[in-house]
Amino acid sequence: MSLEVIRLTRGGYIVKTPFGSLQVGAPPETIKDSMSLLGEVPDTFVIPNKIFSVERGVSLADFEFPTYFNFFIKRRPIRLIGYDHQLKTCQHVVREALLGPEIINLTREYPYGINRDLIPNLRAEMEYLRADSLSGKRKAELSDMVIPVSWGPNNRVPFGNIALERTKDLLKVVNGKEILAEVPLDITFGENTSSEKTNKPFEPPLFGLTVIGSGSGFDAKELTSGFILWINKRGILIDPPVDSTKWLKAMDINPRLIDDCILSHCHADHDSGILQKLLEEKKINLYTTETIMESFIRKYQPLTGLNRNSFMNLFNFHPINLQVPIRINGGEFRFFYTLHSIPTIGFEVYFQGKSFVNSSDSMYDPEFCKKLYERGDINRFRMIELQNFPWHHTVIFHEAGMPPLHTPMQNLINLPESVKKRLYLMHLSDSKVPQNVGLKKAPDGRESSIVIPVVPPPTNEALEYLDVLSHIDLFSDMSIDKAREFLTLVKVEHFKPEEYLIREGAVGDRFFMIVSGRARVERDGKVFKVYSNNDYIGETSMILNKPRNANVIAETDMRVLSMDKYDFLYFIRGTEVARRMKVVAMNREYDTWKLFDDTPILKSLTSTQRTHLQGIMSREIVEKDSIIAYQGRVRSKFFLVDSGSISLLRENKEVVTGKRGSFLFKIYGDMRRGGYRFTYKAAEDSVVYTIDVYEFYHFLEKNPGVFLSLKEVRLRDSIISIDKNKG
Repeated sequence: MSLEVIRLTRGGYIVKTPFGSLQVGAPPETIKDSMSLLGEVPDTFVIPNKIFSVERGVSLADFEFPTYFNFFIKRRPIRLIGYDHQLKTCQHVVREALLGPEIINLTREYPYGINRDLIPNLRAEMEYLRADSLSGKRKAELSDMVIPVSWGPNNRVPFGNIALERTKDLLKVVNGKEILAEVPLDITFGENTSSEKTNKPFEPPLFGLTVIGSGSGFDAKELTSGFILWINKRGILIDPPVDSTKWLKAMDINPRLIDDCILSHCHADHDSGILQKLLEEKKINLYTTETIMESFIRKYQPLTGLNRNSFMNLFNFHPINLQVPIRINGGEFRFFYTLHSIPTIGFEVYFQGKSFVNSSDSMYDPEFCKKLYERGDINRFRMIELQNFPWHHTVIFHEAGMPPLHTPMQNLINLPESVKKRLYLMHLSDSKVPQNVGLKKAPDGRESSIVIPVVPPPTNEALEYLDVLSHIDLFSDMSIDKAREFLTLVKVEHFKPEEYLIREGAVGDRFFMIVSGRARVERDGKVFKVYSNNDYIGETSMILNKPRNANVIAETDMRVLSMDKYDFLYFIRGTEVARRMKVVAMNREYDTWKLFDDTPILKSLTSTQRTHLQGIMSREIVEKDSIIAYQGRVRSKFFLVDSGSISLLRENKEVVTGKRGSFLFKIYGDMRRGGYRFTYKAAEDSVVYTIDVYEFYHFLEKNPGVFLSLKEVRLRDSIISIDKNKG
């Protein structure tokens, strides 16, 4: 007898047995797969070898929603099977998500000297909303929801009348000596099926919203709630669901238009896309309260395996103070704590005389709040705050999930028609929107973006141009004086599809920076690069005083900032930018772009990241038998092999020899740590690129996703070996 094994679309496996189904691994939203395939959710889960995917930036052991479903719908706990250290981590994460932080102190989150009655008692609110145990005699604890089962010394666990066994890489379902099923314990994902870019690049509104999804975390047919708030044409991701970055690319929305995220709370349908955005390219700004941030750290730090400092270095944390307005991209934000099962914030934002409010997950029920006050769980100030949601805004996003943790639909139906015209529902399925009552769901997709009409601020154009300057890595540290100079030198140019910005062989006379649109770079009739918002083009021929070496052709309507050759050279005179740009230009002449393509662990770098590396790489010709690094000495450089071969020796014995595309490096959490573990010797005349260790760590600080992925790489996996049998 053999058992059916189903590979889930979002990663992981389900094994169907006579004693119920079990699931191996649980990447975010796999509950949607199991509900589609089985009509239910397994109650037994096997923890995979790794509990976090650096490549995808997601947990592989996201048991939060399966626990919800089993406990609240099926009225049963789930069983987690794993090693003791895995169980400890996974229980810790589930507890934080379901029961919230154990200690809450909001004093630091409100202005000093504020009337303490204005600070909500979130602990009392959470305790009231906390579910009862299965017996109904007390409040539920983690032990009511999750039963940990250790593999123990024999790596065997009973499952009905059969058993589960594990080896290093496999889970085996056995009946005595008969193997009924074998399932990998390393979770893999299907190919990225995102379509090629066929749309015009998205042109963001001055003020508006683009909804990624408006469904719930349980609805298999709809995208989970999350959206982009646009202010001054810059995006702020609000509670991005998993794979939001993938969605942005499919929608042809340039992710570099979005530098900021707001995290409302730490439920998986709101926080699972945050790390993916953090790891995408450059550091982002993450806005939330200290209480919610601590929960986020407690959930994801153990999953990533980083210490606290390294985890916090993945992003720029901006703590929010309640009742104190803050500005993001020119909008004025005011945050408030909602009524929910764990600490959760909503917000209002004002821009150019118009406004928007997002309820986040919240229980809006004036009568319910009155009962809480009468019970003594909240004071009069909090009751008034919760009963008076700010319905006056130009556009309103309000959740409408399942009570008692979410707003009852009838309360929204009862709102005045003037409010319902400005109201969009989130966090529910299409089928749950009642008909003919004036309510509507938030429309998802870039073409359905909600534009809030505003008058552009007087400084809008200058801000947009300075924004381009600040997002070009080489210029990001320039002084205010240089920024002012920049505005006096640039001109605005427009190109239509298939127009040439640059022709191969022509004299280099202009430097271009893309404000909007997309261009392709062609050489010998082949496309080898694509440039879009905040990329720059055309510096190489001007700096090296050589003809243009490729054609650059507009793929879409384009708006670019241009600078004449001598204005450009004047602008960068005497700066570190001039030296760095010359290095970039020379390294481009040696076609290091193709070298990145031939280096497996660097080929996924973005155009911006590649350009940054080109600016810190030094080309060196190494003669045969020359030693470029000695075992045991303090590391000062990393090495990327361009041609020839470099042998790695330990105690004068060759371990492996790497050829073109080998990257000789090792990343630790502390750049000062460690010496060379091998002696590097040229096996023949070779060309290598050296990268200063401190410069490379500075690059990693700006690109946390690259840091996490390279931190996991073993040296032998970064070498393209001449002899595959060695090492």
